[in-house]
Amino acid sequence: MNIKNLNINVVFVVIVAILGVFFIKPNNNDTINVYGTCSKKVNKDRVSIILNVKNLDKDGSIASQKSNKTYNTISQYVAELKKQYPEIEMETTEYNTYEKKEWNQNLKKNETLGIETIIGLEITAPKMEIVSNVLKEVSKLKDVYPNGFRTFVSKATIKQAQAECLDQAVKNAKLNANDIASAAGQKIGKMTNASVYNDVENANSNMGLLRMSANTKMS
Repeated sequence: MNIKNLNINVVFVVIVAILGVFFIKPNNNDTINVYGTCSKKVNKDRVSIILNVKNLDKDGSIASQKSNKTYNTISQYVAELKKQYPEIEMETTEYNTYEKKEWNQNLKKNETLGIETIIGLEITAPKMEIVSNVLKEVSKLKDVYPNGFRTFVSKATIKQAQAECLDQAVKNAKLNANDIASAAGQKIGKMTNASVYNDVENANSNMGLLRMSANTKMS
C-alpha cells in the first residue's frame, strides 16, 4: 500500500479577552477586547499499523495459547527492532476471547464454530519504511491480519507547536492592545492573569483549537 506523508494544517486560535482595568484616568475604568492569532502547519510525524492476531479452536485454551504465542513473537521482534529504532512503540489495543458463531443456511440457525481469541496491537514508528518492514515480517505468521495504516501528529510535536503558537498569539494580542491604547494616548501595563483552554485532539483532523483569556492593566 502506497501511503503519502501528508501535512496537517493545525490552526491555533488564541482568543485574548482583556477583561482587566485600564486606567485611562484616575479612578476611571475602561474595558477592551483584543484577539491574538497564530496559524501553524504541523507535519504528520508518526506512522502506525494495526495488527489483529486471531485463532479459532474448539478448545478455548488452545486458541488462547496460539494467539499469545504469536503475540510474544511479534513483541520479541519489535523489541529487537527498537534497539535500532528507539522511537518504535507497540501497544496492545484489544484482548478478547469469545464463542464464535456463524449462520448455517441449511439448518436455518446459528452454529458454534469454536472459541476465538483476538489480540489487537498497534505498532507506531517515525517512518513508513519501518512500519513496512514490520508488516513484511509479520506477514510470515499465518494468524496475523493487518488492519490498515494511519499517519498522525505525535503528542510531543503538538505540545511544541502549541507552546510556540501560544507565544506568538500572545505577542500578537499585545500588539493589538498597544494599538488601541496608543490611539487613546495611553500605554498598556502588565498582564495580571491568563487562562488557557486547550483542544488538541482535533489536530489530527486538520484543526487544533487553542483558546486563551487574559486580564491586563494599563499603566
